[in-house]
Amino acid sequence: MGTLFHKTEFPFFRYNLFYYTFVLSFYQKAAKDKRFKEALALLKNKLQDGDMVVENPNRALMDLTICKKEQPSSIATKRFKEITKNLA
Repeated sequence: MGTLFHKTEFPFFRYNLFYYTFVLSFYQKAAKDKRFKEALALLKNKLQDGDMVVENPNRALMDLTICKKEQPSSIATKRFKEITKNLA
């Protein structure tokens, strides 16, 4: 895994912590795994007042309000809530 793996990126273009937890949240067996739980805890630490913060936006899209660097994103937050919904 590269150095940018732990940086939240949105929209999903590359493999990173956010995308990893999103995909695995659809699989009950993976959701029970200790490694997944650790990854989810890391991702939860990225929340700011309950909103997901985009740390590494795509260069071509970084001017859009949905993926401004170091800013909360309502759409990324919605995607994060899908993760928690999948685990319920």
